[in-house]
Amino acid sequence: MMTLLKYDFKRNWNTLLASLVTLIILQIAVAPFLPYGGEVILAIVSYTAVGIATFVKMIKTYWANIRAYNRRLVPVSGLSHVLSPLLFGAICGLVLALIGTIHLLIYDSLNSTIDIMYFINMSGMDFSSIVAVILLGLWVILFMSVIIFLCISIAGSFRWISGPWIGLVAYFIITSVLSWVENVIFQGVVSPLQIFNLTEESTGITFTSNGPVWGNTMWGSTIFEVIVAIGCVALTVYLNNKKVEV
Repeated sequence: MMTLLKYDFKRNWNTLLASLVTLIILQIAVAPFLPYGGEVILAIVSYTAVGIATFVKMIKTYWANIRAYNRRLVPVSGLSHVLSPLLFGAICGLVLALIGTIHLLIYDSLNSTIDIMYFINMSGMDFSSIVAVILLGLWVILFMSVIIFLCISIAGSFRWISGPWIGLVAYFIITSVLSWVENVIFQGVVSPLQIFNLTEESTGITFTSNGPVWGNTMWGSTIFEVIVAIGCVALTVYLNNKKVEV
C-alpha cells in the first residue's frame, strides 16, 4: 500500500504544493492589509476552500486509480486500493490542520485584543468535548468517503455512458436508507446541528455548546456506522476486483 501511496503523492504533488503555497501567500501578503476582521474571514474561506479541494482530489484519485490498468499491475491486495486514497487524504488533512494551528497560534500572539481561549471558554466546552467534536467530524468525513468510494465503484461497474448517473443515484439511495434505518433503530440520535447553539439577545449574539452526548444511543449509532462502513469497504473491494472495467 505504501507503494500506491507514493504514486498518489507523486502524481498530485504539484497541485498540493501550489494549493499550500497559495494559502500561505494569502495569509502573509494579503491578510495584513485587510480591514479589521477581514483576515479572519479570509482565513476561514481559504482554509475551507483548500480543505474541500483536497477532499475532491482524494475522490478523483480513487476514481482514476481503479480505472488505471497499470495500477492493477501493482502486486497489492484490493483493500490497498481503497485504503491508499483514504490515507492520502488523511495525511493532506493533517498537514493542513498543522498549518492552520500554527497560523492560529501566531495570530493569537500578534493580536492582543483577541483571545482565542476566551471564545473557547465562552462556548462552555471543556477539552474532552472539543476532542469529541473533532473526532465526530473526522468520523463523518471518513464514513462519507467510504460511501462515495462504493458509489464510484458501482458507477465503474457499468459500461454504459449512464454509469456516473447510476453512481449518483446509488449515493442518494444509500445515504437516505442508512439515515432512515439509523433513525428508526436509534431514536434521538444527536444531530451535529444540536451540538452548537446561537442565540440572539439585546446584548448581542451568544455562542454556546451542548457538546456531543456520548450516551448509549450515540455509541450504538457509531457502532452501527462502523459495521456499515466495513460492509461498504468489503463490497467496494469486491466490485473493484470483479466488476469495474479498466
